[in-house]
Amino acid sequence: MKNLKNILTITKKELRGYFDNPTAYIVLIVFLLLWEFLFFRGAFLIGEASLRSLMDILPWLFLFLIPAITMGSVSQEKSEGTLELLLTRPIKDWELLAGKFLGSAVFISIALLFIFPIAWSFSRFGNLDWGVVISQYLGGVFMGMVLVALGIFVSGIFSSQISSLLVTAVGSFLLVSAGFGFVTDRLPLALASYAEQLSVLSHFQSMSRGVIDSRDLWYFISITAAFLSLAYLWLVRRRFGRQKSAYRNCRLGVILIIGIAVLTNIVGARIPGRIDLTQNKIYTLTKTTREILGGLNDVVNITFFSSEKLPAQLQPVLRDTKDTLLDYQILGKGNVAISYKDPSSDPEAAKEAESMGIQKVRFNVVSEEEFQVKSGYLGLAVSCGGASESIPFIQNAGDLEYQLTGFIKKLITEDKKKIGFIAGYGGKNLFANFKLLKEELEKQFEVEEIAAKGEDAKTEESDKQKEGEKEDVKKLEISEDIAAIVVAGPTEKISGENRAVIKKFLDEGGSALFLIDPVVVSPQTLSASLNKESLADFLKENYGLKMNQNLVFDLKSNETVNFGSGRGFSYLMPYPFWIRAIKADQKSPIVTKIESVVMPWASSISVDDDKVKKSGIVVTNLLETTKFGGTQKETFSITPEQEFSKENLSRKIMAISLIKNSGNADENARKTRIVAVGDSDFLTDQFVKNSPQNLAFGTESLSWLAQEESLAGIQLKSRAERKLLFENNSQINAIKFGNMGAAFLIPLAIGVFRIYRRKRMCQLSFRA
Repeated sequence: MKNLKNILTITKKELRGYFDNPTAYIVLIVFLLLWEFLFFRGAFLIGEASLRSLMDILPWLFLFLIPAITMGSVSQEKSEGTLELLLTRPIKDWELLAGKFLGSAVFISIALLFIFPIAWSFSRFGNLDWGVVISQYLGGVFMGMVLVALGIFVSGIFSSQISSLLVTAVGSFLLVSAGFGFVTDRLPLALASYAEQLSVLSHFQSMSRGVIDSRDLWYFISITAAFLSLAYLWLVRRRFGRQKSAYRNCRLGVILIIGIAVLTNIVGARIPGRIDLTQNKIYTLTKTTREILGGLNDVVNITFFSSEKLPAQLQPVLRDTKDTLLDYQILGKGNVAISYKDPSSDPEAAKEAESMGIQKVRFNVVSEEEFQVKSGYLGLAVSCGGASESIPFIQNAGDLEYQLTGFIKKLITEDKKKIGFIAGYGGKNLFANFKLLKEELEKQFEVEEIAAKGEDAKTEESDKQKEGEKEDVKKLEISEDIAAIVVAGPTEKISGENRAVIKKFLDEGGSALFLIDPVVVSPQTLSASLNKESLADFLKENYGLKMNQNLVFDLKSNETVNFGSGRGFSYLMPYPFWIRAIKADQKSPIVTKIESVVMPWASSISVDDDKVKKSGIVVTNLLETTKFGGTQKETFSITPEQEFSKENLSRKIMAISLIKNSGNADENARKTRIVAVGDSDFLTDQFVKNSPQNLAFGTESLSWLAQEESLAGIQLKSRAERKLLFENNSQINAIKFGNMGAAFLIPLAIGVFRIYRRKRMCQLSFRA
């Protein structure tokens, strides 16, 4: 108890030294203003509700902040002759160091609290992940603790504060940069991984993701203890000299502590244990994965092929992959077998890897100031029942769960439901336009085209032939085993007979995704025209859904598009016709995990409330614009340079789902399900490649239509797009200058108050 009291006394003394010293406030204000200035330079260009770039700057600014506040911790006491005075009191050396360490660490923790006003202001205009923010703050505090311990150790060596500052800055730089690419690329691969594990930057970045990993915590604690033990050894040496047995015993203990710290951080990297603070539980297996693994009736074999010597930049991927595989093995309860093989040293493993489609990958590394090519393996294969799937190279472990669970479900599912894409009629083609969507759907469904059978009518004298049209005499046939159909952007007439086939399929409890284009756009000529054969009249007549013949724009929530000028260069500019539609209903299973969907040249949807009510249809709005949504009608201009009307702006409905009771009297009969969207381009390869949430919306919609558990939620948890949406530039300026003003005024006000109060107390003491 007495030890704790002494430590707290020293801690209070240190804190008073900071908060009663004008220099400390100057250093703090300069640090905060520089930190926030560098962050706000690009924060709104990215437009992401995240503090990731703010935390990327922090380690480098710590290189001057922490040396500045620790340079006098011990060296000032030595230069002023107060160290001996302190140590002659009933205070032990380690109590002195612990108190000084806690004082500096608390000061750093208070300085980092300024990230929370920034986070709060961002959360007002975007879906900020507070779990990640808390983890980032803790990561900053722990990194600060390591560097503070280093600073106290260096301060104990020198009597000059300037020397302490410079050496601490250099030591901090080496500790931070040890895991950086320009260092590890120049080391042999055998040493590069160890340098990455011992770098404070690597562990800080790991914690800043939003996960508290036991290995990162142990690194911060053990390395902090190592530096403080060195500082303690230096004080013991000062007290007893090198020849005393007390110093020799202490030196042996410090060597053991440092050895344990280094070895446990290298060996302990294989022992996982983490707390996931992220909002979507990115680093925790989802409920869908748990259910699939819990229901396994056969053994699933996962073989992980990795080389022992891999570049440092791949070490985090390697670590996360092993952690994920261990989770699969635990949840598989004996039905998931994991094996680890190194094809680089085992020829048999190399042959096995090649047979499963996993090839040796070449890496560019820098050695002896020149590029060299190294090779290695980092892939895995999943096999079950004689079939297998593989990931040839794992570039990022963020979507590993999605791929693994998709492979397992694909391998163990025998009777898959079918999704049918209506072919022809000038619409989008499954194999030409929806390749990526098809690949994702095949993890859960059988996907096929449904083409009308028969011949087109031969040319005859009729009004339609004079207009260059063909009579649709091909007949659609939708088999009973089809769970859902997709009608994607038809531009040619579908006959009444084939419409009746679609209607009959839906009336009998079938489901459909209608991707309707009331307006057809030509990107090459930047022109648009009405599409009279979009099948919009079918939805209006039968389900009360009106696909409006307009083009929707959103002045605030839209994409930035690269336009070519035709003179050999291009430029970026916001394009309101490529809207970023946000979810309209928080509870719908289709969009519950989706933040926004990019929809190019889309049309809005209206609902005939009377018809819907009479038909017993339940309608749910899925996607909508912001309140800054507008429309173009009749006369269309899609050029980016035009002036967009700011009149009659309001939220426009862009996607709708509905459920209707089938005509079957059986209460257990399936209900008709429909999802309608006023755009067919957003699910094409061009857009899902750059907007993963588009693909997720498509797979979630079809899973809901087919009444099948969706895997899209697994993919979305690591790819959630958290965009900042502002109504005007004044809100941006308020965040920027408000936070920078607070970073200046709050420390200034506290400093003026404390220094003024201290002077008043001194005057009162003098008068007394």
